[in-house]
Amino acid sequence: MTLEQITFAFQTGRMVDALAFIGSIIAIWLALRVANMTGENPDSNIIAKIVSTGFGACIVLGSWQAYTFAANTFINAAARIEMFGIENTPNPERTQGFLDFVGTTEVAATPTPLGIAFLAIVSLMIVTLIWVPRNN
Repeated sequence: MTLEQITFAFQTGRMVDALAFIGSIIAIWLALRVANMTGENPDSNIIAKIVSTGFGACIVLGSWQAYTFAANTFINAAARIEMFGIENTPNPERTQGFLDFVGTTEVAATPTPLGIAFLAIVSLMIVTLIWVPRNN
């Protein structure tokens, strides 16, 4: 694999990651809207609350998966560059900086800590909107 192919694969992966992020934000908005409507509706029974919670959980878990794939886009590029050889790149110092930024060439099983924190907050918001009683 050449450096141009590695770079092209990385750039393509970043475009896919950006689209997945936009999709996850739209889905999270929808999950929060469903949670809010379920929590506000006095006629929501336990089944509706469970289904709304499950819908929100699916959105959060799908986003978790997308954020993990995004982290692995960087990791895979770093691994390929390392295999290619830093000394074979046009700018070894900058390439080393990229490898230092990524920090690993081992496949990630979770998103970055910021992604985890974001999804934990979204999960808490969804559950709170559905299950905590409102003061009207």
